[in-house]
Amino acid sequence: MRRPRHPDVVVVVAAVAAAGALGFALRPQHTPIVAVAPASAEIQRPALPQTKLLTALVISDSYTSGSGLPETSYACRAVTEMGWLCQLAAEPGTGYISGGDANRFPLDQGRGQSSSFGERVTALSRYYSPDIVIFDGGRDDTFAPPVARFQVTVSAIWQAHQTWPKARIVFVKPRFLATPDDDLGVNDDIVDLLRQATEVKDLVVIDPIIRFKDTDTKGLISPDGTNPNREGEEALAAALVEEFSQNGMQPAT
Repeated sequence: MRRPRHPDVVVVVAAVAAAGALGFALRPQHTPIVAVAPASAEIQRPALPQTKLLTALVISDSYTSGSGLPETSYACRAVTEMGWLCQLAAEPGTGYISGGDANRFPLDQGRGQSSSFGERVTALSRYYSPDIVIFDGGRDDTFAPPVARFQVTVSAIWQAHQTWPKARIVFVKPRFLATPDDDLGVNDDIVDLLRQATEVKDLVVIDPIIRFKDTDTKGLISPDGTNPNREGEEALAAALVEEFSQNGMQPAT
């Protein structure tokens, strides 16, 4: 037990005046002792509520990550708005096929060789244990035959489910904000087949860019004509939050 900072007992002594030259005798007097209970070393404090923040791992391309810091990407903005922690694993020019064996290429800034989404799951499993896994890509896979694209997409989702069986898997339908009407070949029939083939019963499929269908999005696109500008990223983040909420994914409280 920790010792209190002050003595456990305080002694109060009453002084007695002594007789002087007159020769009065001193009489012994009892000194009153006042005992003070020691302070308790164990202080009961109310317990603070323990809240575990959900972690969302976003596996994506440069379209999702944007041109700034990871936390400013539209994906991480949306994840943060939901009250989750964002972990962004984005590589430019990659997808379910692109960046893998079909067309591997060196990444910039000395980051080694590119990887497909499925390959990335294996590498990320050593470092992350997410509650939510979000696949946002496929825009760079349009060079491949539809059957091949479908097969590797199924493989990546299935692999993520096997790697993190307790995690919620989210598949974002690939589109470009500049052409929101174009589903890049991933139509509703493909999505239905995807649900069946992955065998992930609670697979969440969202389509945030379809919200901009029949809308003039020129003011949301950067000068390169493809990627979203700052306003576009803000609009995509808001659309992504709405898609999460409408699919039963609740924000942290």
